Amino acid sequence: MRRLSDKFRFLEIESSDNARMSLATEEAIFHEVISGRSMPTFRFYRHKNAIILGCFQLAEQEVDMDVANKNKIQIVKRFTGGGAVYHDLGNLNFSVITKDNYGIGTNVKTLFGTMINGAVNAFASLGMNPQSGKLNDVTVNGKKILGAAASIRQKAVLFHAATLVNTNLPLLASVLKVPGIKLKDKGVATILERVTNIKAESGKNEQDVREALKKSYSDLLNMELVPGELTKEEKDLAQRLYNAKYSTEEWNMGRELLPV
Repeated sequence: MRRLSDKFRFLEIESSDNARMSLATEEAIFHEVISGRSMPTFRFYRHKNAIILGCFQLAEQEVDMDVANKNKIQIVKRFTGGGAVYHDLGNLNFSVITKDNYGIGTNVKTLFGTMINGAVNAFASLGMNPQSGKLNDVTVNGKKILGAAASIRQKAVLFHAATLVNTNLPLLASVLKVPGIKLKDKGVATILERVTNIKAESGKNEQDVREALKKSYSDLLNMELVPGELTKEEKDLAQRLYNAKYSTEEWNMGRELLPV
């Protein structure tokens, strides 16, 4: 028997000009959901001009610093793994954060297998023919339109993904360093051959993508989205995380794994 719909807080909270605070907020929400003080959460957010690194990456190996500095691109490291991505306002990010299992799974492979399906179904509803990648991405016509990362802590899960809606792909390709062997494995010679925008593939805009993702994940997790706000505890923790970690060069530019 299918359970009754579960309530998820729906947030459209972003600090698009400050990706470092945005990622501090993301981690704060996760900690508060783990503690049970915050509801399971579905969030949309954007970043104006930023490179987001996986937590084990080194900026100088992943980013063309000359291009980044010339274009005033902010560099910030997230607390999940995976590869570097470029974000601008043509990129839509979303996260699903919940303490209960919801059939998602408690290992990374199962988690991705379940959650990527939500994006695949959303993009299919927009008239595309999406395919799930090897683990954590979605492609259309062989080109990537979504990349995801995740964390599992104390039986809570966080899944977040970056969606290329109408991103500046030439700038993305020039600022990210991707080894030639990695491109060769994908059967392409340049980054621009590897990525595409949803708008180019379907004609759909950001609002169309938001609505499709909301419906798809609501169906997948049987969740009822309830508009909400950040709690005082989340705001306070986000500020502490920002001050101690996300605002520091040790975290963003090095290999430091700083504590909360």
